[in-house]
Amino acid sequence: MIKDRGNIKWASMMMPEHLDGLKEYKKGFTEQPRELTEWELEEIQQTIDQAYSQQLDIKLEAWQDNKIIQWTGTIKSINFNTNELILDTLLLKTKRIPIQSIQSAQLEADFYD
Repeated sequence: MIKDRGNIKWASMMMPEHLDGLKEYKKGFTEQPRELTEWELEEIQQTIDQAYSQQLDIKLEAWQDNKIIQWTGTIKSINFNTNELILDTLLLKTKRIPIQSIQSAQLEADFYD
């Protein structure tokens, strides 16, 4: 079996400009957030509504800077003008999370399942 090392075998023959160009090219293929189905979006909405109305702690996973970031806290308010969720985190900070970037939501009671 032939073991191909991809671009590594050619790196010694490439000019620095070519290597920089390849790095820039690979940056264009950064990971994208996954597309949520209709029922997943509905479930997230119901979880957020319940957490907001009952002032329960919630764990949110949001897409930010090409990675998933987790936030835990209580929903202070929902701003429909800017499509943001205002979350009081457990670290005593207020965080604005764009609603479109939310990938999952889980209530505190479900954390330990």
